Amino acid sequence: MNVQSAAESGADDYPTLLEAGLNDWGGISPVTKDFINPEATWPQITMLGKRYGRRRFSLRERLAIYPEYAHRADFVDERLSKQLERHRGADGYARVN
Repeated sequence: MNVQSAAESGADDYPTLLEAGLNDWGGISPVTKDFINPEATWPQITMLGKRYGRRRFSLRERLAIYPEYAHRADFVDERLSKQLERHRGADGYARVN
């Protein structure tokens, strides 16, 4: 199961959220504003990485499909599979260049 929360709403409660099983901060962008929650600003990605690294969690970019489904043909339409392969790393997360 994947549990997602908006990063800007969990900024103060992140230790509790992580301990409860949160594994997805949703979308965080250094270049766009948050259209879902416009009254809050995006947290800084480097700040999030440091915070979670201290708690032995890593901040990773994922694609629009969760990693555990990215390898499964029953979840990926064959018309998208070549595009997905170009962007997906071996672990199912976004490829790191």
